[in-house]
Amino acid sequence: MGIIYITHPADQYENSPAVLANLCQSHPKWSGEWQFRLRPYETNASLVAKDFCSVILQSPGPIVMLQPVQAKTLEEVRRRIGSRLPIVVDYVATAEALEVAIDTAIQHFLNGEPLLALDVAVALLLMRKLDQERMWTGNAKGYMWASDIPKGRGLDVKYEPRIPNILNILLMNKLVVYKTSKSKKKYALNPQRREEIYEILKSRKLPPDVERPLLRHPDRESVRVLDILSCYDDPLD
Repeated sequence: MGIIYITHPADQYENSPAVLANLCQSHPKWSGEWQFRLRPYETNASLVAKDFCSVILQSPGPIVMLQPVQAKTLEEVRRRIGSRLPIVVDYVATAEALEVAIDTAIQHFLNGEPLLALDVAVALLLMRKLDQERMWTGNAKGYMWASDIPKGRGLDVKYEPRIPNILNILLMNKLVVYKTSKSKKKYALNPQRREEIYEILKSRKLPPDVERPLLRHPDRESVRVLDILSCYDDPLD
């Protein structure tokens, strides 16, 4: 069962967003497939984005934010999770209009949206794999053969054709380093950039100089492949 999050003004009156949200929650159309999590705004049409987004990241799902909502709140929610999950923002005056908004958010989520550049996604997954495998230089066991990088454990073999280009870009930007053994290259994360690398994995955002060349390849990938990076999330952030 999936979870859909709906935020709404707290006012209760005929056909108010709060009433409509509760009505849709009991609609048999979604029963058994989607669990509704309703969240009313505070009196100033706001909510604590930090707490709200922390809850969502623990159990990701599509989000519907019903207007009116404070602009600052919307900005903060989008900043924190807009690159990870679909957010539909809408005014609704009828249950039918809310159903459309809910269906739209769910479809975006099932489609794997938002989409991101394939090479950006693979670069993040590559860095995660090297970290999870403790490839931070040191002795021979602190490096990974290039041929072993796209062999599962968080990095699907289907990404293999993109690995050489991505490794080269990360290498040029000194996020990874290499050494030669038996005339072949082995790679590791740069321990001198450890703090920055963990921040990249946590935020899922690469520095502009790294991201720009990774945006040149035309293919896109679902942001869902980055759900595996949740181990770097700080629930208190």
